[in-house]
Amino acid sequence: MKKPRRSFSEEVKARAVDEYVSGRRRAADVANDLGIGQGLLYRWRLQLAEKAKGARVEELEAEGHHPEDARRIQSLEDELLIYKEKLAEAMVHNDLLKKLHGPLYPELKNANGLDEIKRILDRSKRRVK
Repeated sequence: MKKPRRSFSEEVKARAVDEYVSGRRRAADVANDLGIGQGLLYRWRLQLAEKAKGARVEELEAEGHHPEDARRIQSLEDELLIYKEKLAEAMVHNDLLKKLHGPLYPELKNANGLDEIKRILDRSKRRVK
């Protein structure tokens, strides 16, 4: 005989997803506590993200934007967020490279930007020849 289908409130879903997304608990642990599969927890995460996007579009429409403009603004905000994350990752890589090459190339410590780093490295290669 099948188990009866259970339904969870939006609060329970939001709390479970928050525990997983924040890193306080693993997805498997949260799912086991609720007696659900991990896949369902992942679906809840996607559903809540979509609902948040929809809420933002509704908020923009309430501010007086045309619905198409509101959706376009939302997509541009999402794209901006992706670019900010990529920039942050590139900055971390840049800092790590500066630290890695610090003793070999002390000039790199104060270098700003890829062009300046390339110039310094090219200059140092010429000295070795």
